[in-house]
Amino acid sequence: MKTAIITGGGRGIGRETAMLLAVKGVNVVVCSRTQKDIDETVSHIRQTAEGHAGVAGTKCDVSISSDIGSLVSKTVMEFGAVDILVNNAGVAIVKRLVDTSEKEWNETINSNLKGAFLCSQAVVPGMVRRGSGTIINVSSVAGKEGSENLSAYCASKFGMIGLAESLAWEVAGSNIRVMSICPGEVATKMQEDADPAYYRAHKDRMLRPRQVAEKIVEMIFDGKKYRNGQSVDMPNE
Repeated sequence: MKTAIITGGGRGIGRETAMLLAVKGVNVVVCSRTQKDIDETVSHIRQTAEGHAGVAGTKCDVSISSDIGSLVSKTVMEFGAVDILVNNAGVAIVKRLVDTSEKEWNETINSNLKGAFLCSQAVVPGMVRRGSGTIINVSSVAGKEGSENLSAYCASKFGMIGLAESLAWEVAGSNIRVMSICPGEVATKMQEDADPAYYRAHKDRMLRPRQVAEKIVEMIFDGKKYRNGQSVDMPNE
């Protein structure tokens, strides 16, 4: 039985991905900075995927290396290995570059890009030893085309694609696939919190978290359709 770590797994895309993986028989470890979100997600997975797979939840800040070390160690102790990593944790701010504080810039880069780096760095050695593994970076269409008032977010999401492509080359000989998914606007709490007025006006045309999660799960399991290093676009209709 495979085991997956899903960062930002307490809500939105992460929660939906964890639920779908659990139903497919994958042990899931939900990671979030908010204990309430973790508890709700773990409880829901146990109700909907009972008997299919194991589930655990860990409070973790992906920008802190010691938190990541503890997360991976606990996962290995409970389930034996980390076979799948979904780097989904992230934040967004809507501000002009000149109005973005250094603190806001650092928080965005640390949560979105540094977190993907630290998590990948922590799980890759075990994947190499076993000769298998899958890593998915949840980037964005904003990781391929810059948008006004999203400089920090775009920079972090561009970086996640570059990180995935570079790592894909490094681990290609070990039967490990590293890919990115680039959804358009998704109806999540992060999207709503970043710009409530825009969210209210446009939420009906946004992707649903479940749609993105379904594509992530497809990427994980369909090794013929989705190649190592690939960036998969999922634009709004």
